[in-house]
Formats: sequence, structure tokens, C-alpha cells
Amino acid sequence: MPIEPKERKYEASRTIVFLLAVAAAYCFLSLLILWFATQGVEHARAQAVHEPLARDDAGAAAAFEAIVPVLHHPRCMNCHSTGDFPRQGDDSHRHKMQIRRGPEGHGVNAVRCSTCHQDHNLAGLHMPPGAPDWHLPSPEIPMIWQGLTDHQLCELLKDLRQNGHRTPEQIVEHMHTPLVLWGWSPGECRTPVPSPQDEFLAKVREWAEKGAACPAQATATNHSRTSIPEAVPTRDQ
Repeated sequence: MPIEPKERKYEASRTIVFLLAVAAAYCFLSLLILWFATQGVEHARAQAVHEPLARDDAGAAAAFEAIVPVLHHPRCMNCHSTGDFPRQGDDSHRHKMQIRRGPEGHGVNAVRCSTCHQDHNLAGLHMPPGAPDWHLPSPEIPMIWQGLTDHQLCELLKDLRQNGHRTPEQIVEHMHTPLVLWGWSPGECRTPVPSPQDEFLAKVREWAEKGAACPAQATATNHSRTSIPEAVPTRDQ
């Protein structure tokens, strides 16, 4: 019995709908497989980035030794030397204007750090330098490492009672703050930290990821002999 034109159209429509459904299902499965594959790659990549290195005390100690010259550079030492005041210049003389640390590390009364120091360097010779959150460590955690051996400096950085309760990972984060990175862009008439910034940050991270071990006392270098004068020369920055 011949198929009526209306039935033929109906059968053709069903066939098209079926084929479209198959195609849609195929596309959906393909996208689902692609999504799972992408997630697997991203997970593996994330593990490669975030998975800590195996503990390596010798490697961690060597990485710390590599960052010590930066920590003893005037750009760091001027805020981490002995005394209740900051220092200035490449010769680390005492800050003029009788600046004091203050109860929170931001100075005292009208001579607070923010009175002169902005969140950026001011243009011109001997003009105040600046970076966000410009301040000294507070009196409770002054973080003074002048005169310490490399081993003692390392232990100080890890001491939760003296470092603001920072873990090694948080120390790495602190080293990425604008205030620390200012040392490589200190403004006119100031010598920047000579070590490449990216190499320094990589060594800090390596030290933390390998276990944050410290150099042995017996191998402490002569960095502990850092000498900072008390005299106040004529240069103001």
C-alpha cells in the first residue's frame, strides 16, 4: 500500500529529529570528554606549581645564604639595625629630625613616617623616598638583625614570636610586598639592591619550599660583621 505524502513527511521529520538528537548527544559527549581532559591537565599543572619540594636542608640553607647579601644591604638594614630609630643613606647614618620608632613603628606625633614619606618616591635629589605602608617594625617585633650571623638571622626570620607570627610561606609573601620591592627602585641618589629582584624572590621561595632550614653555625659568614656608624654626616638621604 503506497505511503501517503503526509505520512512520508512525518517519517522524514522523525528521521531528522532523530539525527539531530544523535548529533546533539555526540556534541555533548565530546564537550564533556574535552572538559574532563582539560580539568585533568589543569589539576596536574596546579600540582606541579603548588606541590612543595621535598625537604632539602642543605639546599634550603644554600638558598638562604644567597639572599643574605640583600638582607644586609642598606636598603634593608636602614630599617633593621640597632636602635629605636631608622637610618638613611648608603652609609646608614641615623635619620635626621630625631625620628623615633613609635608605638606601632610609624613614628611619633608630628614626625610620623607618613608626614614626609608617601606611597611613592618623591622626585628630586635628597627628596623623601616612599612606598605603600612605609614604616619600621613595631617595638614588640623590631626584627633587628644587625650583628647577627647568617644562622641567627635565619632563625630570627622563622621565630613566630618575633616575625609577626609569619610562616615561611608568609615570609615569601612579605618579600613580594611593595615596601620590600622598593629596595630595587629607591629613587634618586640611593643605590638599589644590586642582586636581580627575580633571583632574590626565587631563592626566598626555594628556601621556604625546601624546608626553611638555616645555615649551620660553623658556616656562618662574615655578614655578621656588618658595621653601621653612629655618626650623622651631612647627606640627608
